[in-house]
Amino acid sequence: MTSQGIQNLGALPADYLMRLYRRHVQGALVRSGASLVMWLFALIAFLEGIIKSNHILGISFAVTFLILMNLPTLWALKHTTRIGLIKNISLLINILEIIGYTAIIYFLGGIEATYLIVLYVALITYVGVVAPRTLPFILAGICSFFFTLTVILEEWGFLPPQKVFSGFYLSWENQLFLLFASIGLLSVVAFISSYTANLLRKNKEKLHQKNANLTQTNERLQKEISERERIESSLKEAKAAAERANRAKSEFLANMSHELRTPLNHILGFTELVANKQCGDLNQEQEEYLNDVLQSSQHLLALINDILDLSKVEAGKLKLEETDLNLRGLLESSLTMVKEKALKHRIQLMTSIDGLPEAVKADDRKFKQILYNLLSNAVKFTPDGGSVTLAAHYLRAKDGQWVNREGESVGLILDGDDQLLRRGGLIDISIQDTGIGIKREDLQRIFEPFEQLDSSASRRYQGTGLGLALTKKMVELHGGKIWAESAGEEKGSKFTFVIPG
Repeated sequence: MTSQGIQNLGALPADYLMRLYRRHVQGALVRSGASLVMWLFALIAFLEGIIKSNHILGISFAVTFLILMNLPTLWALKHTTRIGLIKNISLLINILEIIGYTAIIYFLGGIEATYLIVLYVALITYVGVVAPRTLPFILAGICSFFFTLTVILEEWGFLPPQKVFSGFYLSWENQLFLLFASIGLLSVVAFISSYTANLLRKNKEKLHQKNANLTQTNERLQKEISERERIESSLKEAKAAAERANRAKSEFLANMSHELRTPLNHILGFTELVANKQCGDLNQEQEEYLNDVLQSSQHLLALINDILDLSKVEAGKLKLEETDLNLRGLLESSLTMVKEKALKHRIQLMTSIDGLPEAVKADDRKFKQILYNLLSNAVKFTPDGGSVTLAAHYLRAKDGQWVNREGESVGLILDGDDQLLRRGGLIDISIQDTGIGIKREDLQRIFEPFEQLDSSASRRYQGTGLGLALTKKMVELHGGKIWAESAGEEKGSKFTFVIPG
């Protein structure tokens, strides 16, 4: 509560009153303790013969006054709740304290004991640190008044002299000089005390303001943390819901694909029987229509098979059935699967196979599907008269690099993934074509499900957008990696995958 706020109140809060009372009790204890210490020094001086009996009696009276004054003043403060009365009682306590100190100075020689104005200095400093800015100057004025009055009354004979040293005498001019010096010193102390108290008060206000700002900042941070925790919780719930939805989708697609594939196989079987004229002759128009039905059914079956396999991969149900494969024979036979279509479009099929092991651990059916997907894509997207090259090499790790059989570095980079590097050897297989190429920004996107190059390509080339996604999943099932490279549109493309070998 500010001093302005306190002044505007008639009665003060109980906790504030208690703090004021404790501060005055503390002051009373300090005052009483200091008074007793002064009396003990005076008693020692009396016993040593430095001061006389009138001096020790006067000091004893002053010290008794300083101690006994605490009882009524503290009682009054204890039972006062009005700000005006508290301020007046506090000032009265200070005046009574000044009277007690002045009496001590008087009984120890008056002007001869000017050194004892340190008692005034201690009072002004102690009170000035916690009091309003003007109070130190008021106390300095009251101290100066009582000290000057005592000197004057003693000098004019209204008070009996209390000289400690009988042979010591100060002229009136010297006494005036000491008085003015004492008043000046008390004024300086009052100024320093007031200025220091003002600095402390300002710093305290700044500290309170900073504490308030820190509290507000802390509350704001707590709110932000709570909000982030709420958002994180919502995101976790959304992620869990998405995962549940994805599993449900995969299970639904797998179930639906199975339900669709069974009747579709019947359609294909009976259509082939009729198209092959096993059930009688067909005219040209009927044969043409049946062949269209057969091709569409085969395309639909391929789509359903891809969806089924992709759903199994996503659901974690597609497992490898590894056997010892004759990799060279499998690569050569895979070209046969696309040879007819390549010949039809005058596409040259080439191979570059070097240093392969006799056998490799892999799933025969899935490995064939990987090769078929990549080769059929290469043939499909290569214009007439182009070429498709199937290359396969065995690589081994040496000094943190992949090298071929001759020990030459092939510059293969796996995006910092050294998991394959620790395997010791790789089968590196690539299919390169001279086809329509791939934009740089599409090199990653094409491996996502249902993604194709663009809408124009979708119209020109048949496809589901599942082949590369499924191929990527199957390569990863084998513990390998796959990526695409292309210099740009109309500049061909190269698909490379590696598996441990």
